[in-house]
Amino acid sequence: MNYPMRSDLKVGAHFPDFELPDQSGNRKKLSHLLRNMPGVLVFSRGYF
Repeated sequence: MNYPMRSDLKVGAHFPDFELPDQSGNRKKLSHLLRNMPGVLVFSRGYF
């Protein structure tokens, strides 16, 4: 399938600061994990 790219997701754009639970159930913000450093965020489906 060829999904169209969203217009607000562009190279160099700022990613929204969001919060997700870690492996222990503690909520972590993206900004806290990156601490103003560049990063790559990958979402994937998998079987662990």
